[in-house]
Amino acid sequence: MPRVPSEAPPSERALRSGARVELPASGALIPSGCACCGEPAAKTVLARAPNGEGLIVGYCEECRGHVGRDATRKLAGAVASGLLGGGLALTLPFAPYPLPMTALTAVVFVAALLPALVVFAWPRRPAPGHTADGAAVHFVKNGVLLCANDRFAKELARANGVPYERARFRERRLVPGFFVVPPLSALAALVTLLLSSPVVRIVNLGPERLFVDVDGRRVATVDPTSVEAPTAGIDVRVTAGPHELVARSAEREVSREEVTVQSGHAHLFAPASQGYCFWLETAEYGRTRAGAITREPLDTSDDFWVLPRDLGGWFRPAPAQSLAEARLTGGVVTVLRQAPCGLDL
Repeated sequence: MPRVPSEAPPSERALRSGARVELPASGALIPSGCACCGEPAAKTVLARAPNGEGLIVGYCEECRGHVGRDATRKLAGAVASGLLGGGLALTLPFAPYPLPMTALTAVVFVAALLPALVVFAWPRRPAPGHTADGAAVHFVKNGVLLCANDRFAKELARANGVPYERARFRERRLVPGFFVVPPLSALAALVTLLLSSPVVRIVNLGPERLFVDVDGRRVATVDPTSVEAPTAGIDVRVTAGPHELVARSAEREVSREEVTVQSGHAHLFAPASQGYCFWLETAEYGRTRAGAITREPLDTSDDFWVLPRDLGGWFRPAPAQSLAEARLTGGVVTVLRQAPCGLDL
């Protein structure tokens, strides 16, 4: 009598055609077999729908392992994306000569996207007898489950008395965080760049209102002032590097300067400043140096100056010795002063 061959185990009969199942509104019954290979389930994994509802799906020990590895790979990609994009967003703007805004956002965006591309391109080859390299089921929308194993889908539909249809199964290669991190990193880079950009104080000592452009973009409208006051002028932040500053009145161009803004320094742009002189006034404090004041004039042939990193004030005298003793234990304070040239100070 011929020998009847035994039926192959479920793991060898797993199919990859895939099927879509419309689940009941509540209380779905889940087959006892593994959703990937069909072997008896020993572990469970939660499949979550877009509305937050979850479905507990069974997997065998081996399939639970590859589901976990796939989830870990995606998590590692999301974390790497955040670290790479966030790290560049918080460091590149502090370079001595940062990239222009467009180039900076592009570099940070692409860098944050690279880990997602690696995860997306990671080869997925289910082992023999398996239908997926990661999770074998996932929701395509609320109440609709896409299954990699056609037999599992058929049993699921039969157990719940719902229809099912064949559909091509595509594994989810990315997680929502991959789509959020790159634009957030690019935005963080822009914010960091703007907040860390050096200050340029624009002072108008002429008789007319001035309109100031940086690289062809209007950044300030500055009213005339001739009095030395800490609030004189307008502060604007300009990224470090070469720029063109242009000041215009309503009728003519007053000043055009090709300048280099330096990271970590304050800067002064004073168009229409003919007849006015600027100087750095440094006062020394402490028992051995009390009352020592030095003055360093700025070159009046230019309208733009790079000021010291430790500038302690704008257009006001250095603190008096009595006030400094209450606040300082020693050291020096450097402030910027201005007055009409020839005035005896």
